[in-house]
Amino acid sequence: MAAPEIPPAIDVSTFLQRGTWDRTALVAILRSVADRHAASTKTRERITTFTRPDSVAIVTGQQPAVGGGPLYALVKTAHAIAVARSLGAHAVPVFWCASEDHDLGEAGHADLIARDGSLRRFSGTLGDGRASLRFRPAALWWDALIGHCAQHLGPGVGRAWLEQHQPRADENMGAWTCRLLSALFDAHALVCVEGHDLRPLWRTTLERALVAWPTESLAELRQRLLAEGAADAFGPLDQAPLFADRPTGRTAVETGEARALLANDATVLSPGAALRPILQQAALPAAVYVGGPGELAYHRFIMPLYAALGVPAPQLIPRCSLTLVPSWVQRGCQRWQVTPEAIAGQAPALPSTSSSLLAPLDAALRTLESEALPDSHRRRLHAGIARLRRERAHMAASLARGDRQVAERPAWGALQGWLHPRGERQERTLSLFQAVWQFGPGIADRLVDAAATTAPGVHGWVDLR
Repeated sequence: MAAPEIPPAIDVSTFLQRGTWDRTALVAILRSVADRHAASTKTRERITTFTRPDSVAIVTGQQPAVGGGPLYALVKTAHAIAVARSLGAHAVPVFWCASEDHDLGEAGHADLIARDGSLRRFSGTLGDGRASLRFRPAALWWDALIGHCAQHLGPGVGRAWLEQHQPRADENMGAWTCRLLSALFDAHALVCVEGHDLRPLWRTTLERALVAWPTESLAELRQRLLAEGAADAFGPLDQAPLFADRPTGRTAVETGEARALLANDATVLSPGAALRPILQQAALPAAVYVGGPGELAYHRFIMPLYAALGVPAPQLIPRCSLTLVPSWVQRGCQRWQVTPEAIAGQAPALPSTSSSLLAPLDAALRTLESEALPDSHRRRLHAGIARLRRERAHMAASLARGDRQVAERPAWGALQGWLHPRGERQERTLSLFQAVWQFGPGIADRLVDAAATTAPGVHGWVDLR
């Protein structure tokens, strides 16, 4: 498959003509952030690209989470890098860390997949209160996560690298996530930034949102999309969704309070999910946004905001989907004489001599069931037969395992659990922390290479042999 290309609908020069950006201020902010993250010289040089009037950002983003979040955070980042690379030197890959989020339930755990396919969830300590993730120290859960990985995964080729990038004592989850991804994708000069760092660049657009919010057009669009069967992404958008984002908590504010904050304490104003993409466009010359299915779905509800607030919309590109296939899984597939794609289904039948051993037992159970007995005896008989059938099922499973071992086949469930945990794509469950722990930091480069040959919205496999 050829490398993915920007869809014909995107025209970088036309996009740039539709917007204006304070590139000097943008570069100054990104340089300051790079200093905090100890970014490489290559990344710092890439930041200066934004001084060019023809430069654009290829953006993707994700909220921080314990261990960095699911694997798809790396996948979408790799895809953004691949798209930027296809556009040329004037395109800069940018990871937007949505650390103003305060969904602790989603951010508070990391799922590991053991060799037997079982899930080993780690639940991390995030602290109390309703403060957003950018105020929560990553060090709170670090040592416990390292111990959890050592217990359930054993030695990992990436453990030492991860420990070299452990959170600093005063480092919040967003800052640590940015520093981790910057290091993982160092060869590709990925620029990482937390959304709150860019607040000075979108003040004018925020003022416009408070006085020219297109309530009617948003409501009409919502009704039309709901009538077409779309899931309601935000509910009614009667006003600009804004929050006061303080260390003591992230709280929603009405338009009047937002205006007062904008005049007196603008740095605490934080956008809700429906407004964030618009302010992104005010801060960054983002010609392309690489997003997941949920992001693309909710964008349908906010398209009028771009024109109403005077910023150009990005080209939305669905991220690719990638599944890691380590050598032991490849060997298991070869033993079963199937491809990784086939693991999602039922295991192929194996030649069996043991199944005939159960035939007399099955016949005896059928005979018992057909006996004509008084009701008092029949209830007892049915209860006993139910217990016998459960034991019969255990025996059949044990014999089947024996058949599999004789045929030298690994457990189908172990392969299925690794490739399709919970019956879903691996990237939605597997923690990126495990991917780096087991396969080393080079997994980032492998994902970029795979994304470069996987079309937008298409699923691919990453052979790690």
